[in-house]
Amino acid sequence: MRPVKPVLQLIRLPNVFTAAADSLAGWLLVGGAFGDVAGWLPLAAASMALYAAGMALNDWFDLEVDRAERPGRPLPSGMVAAGVAAAIGWGGLTLGLALAALGGGPATPTFAVAAALAAMIVAYNAGLKHTSLGPWAMGSCRALNMLLGMASATALGGPAAWLAAGAFGVFVAGVTWISRSEARGGGKRNLVVGLAIQDVALLALAAVALMPGRFPHPSTDRPFPVPGLLALGLVATAVHLAAARALREPTPALIQKAVKTGVLSLVWLDVALVASARGPLTALAVAVLWIPAFLLARRLYAT
Repeated sequence: MRPVKPVLQLIRLPNVFTAAADSLAGWLLVGGAFGDVAGWLPLAAASMALYAAGMALNDWFDLEVDRAERPGRPLPSGMVAAGVAAAIGWGGLTLGLALAALGGGPATPTFAVAAALAAMIVAYNAGLKHTSLGPWAMGSCRALNMLLGMASATALGGPAAWLAAGAFGVFVAGVTWISRSEARGGGKRNLVVGLAIQDVALLALAAVALMPGRFPHPSTDRPFPVPGLLALGLVATAVHLAAARALREPTPALIQKAVKTGVLSLVWLDVALVASARGPLTALAVAVLWIPAFLLARRLYAT
């Protein structure tokens, strides 16, 4: 485990499962069947490969910055060679695109969505993350990841699906604003801005949960928004409690916990949307992905 752990840290393995939850949720939201494993599994695998690639490239591009600010991370500490990170990053992007092509088929825009996601991952890591557009670029990556699961549906699932993916991306932008203070701590501005953005996203997601009839779904499924709204309420509570602790004492450790809470909450946002559109039983298929994410996050950092 000792030589493998730094590589798992490099790709933020706990978060990789949250990426799979996004595309699976997208697939289910637009009427895809969980039993159609050949349809959603390549998309979930593509999401995982693209996310892991993005995390490896994040540290590869930031190597010099991390030597000063995060010297204990796998690359600046020498536990993982820069060439290995580059291979995982660029190879993972290629694998993700190949898996997306396998899952979508030639008549769907699945590969185009995956290509847009890969391009945004590179743009974010290569420079956008150091600008005011950084959080929104990261949010766009997650929105595109959910759209990857929706790409086989007509018009990518329609306006309700677009709103769901967009609001999801806005929530991630809020998490990213908070993460800008995780290395040094001290400042509260990013915490306040990030929390406000998350609140806007949660309100938009609640609006989506209240219009389940706008999503295509099999006649055997009965949209039932109450469990979805409850899940959103639990996410809002967890996010606010973590942010409140960080605001009282803005240390790197507490800010990192706020970021970790936001990242692991993404699975429950997926669950909330699917529960609202397809019912709580279907949403359990997404909820299962929280288990490896949570357990791995106890051993590996997720920020």
